[in-house]
Amino acid sequence: MPVGTDWEHVPGLQACQLALSTRTVWARCPNGDVARRYGVTDKNPAGDYWKKIPGSVSRLTVTPLDELWAISTSGSLLQRLTKTFSHSHSLQKNNDPSVLLHPDDLEDEWEVI
Repeated sequence: MPVGTDWEHVPGLQACQLALSTRTVWARCPNGDVARRYGVTDKNPAGDYWKKIPGSVSRLTVTPLDELWAISTSGSLLQRLTKTFSHSHSLQKNNDPSVLLHPDDLEDEWEVI
């Protein structure tokens, strides 16, 4: 896959390792890229699209609570810091602007352990 390709428009994904939690599917590609499957729900178990996550790893695993762990290509232990936000009906009713999320709040980061 060419560098800079938008994976959301790629019909398939070549993966050499999968890691499954109760909510998310993660894939490691042969070149070390990591991708996350978005849109996975009880009503849509196949999800909607893959999105590349920054970084390159040689192995990965995930806990049932969606904590992603990996070994970097240089051998460091990494943990993925993933923020998950749930949709609440009570927040909708209040129309409280303080609960609005900024797109940067949805970013993920790797932490070297």
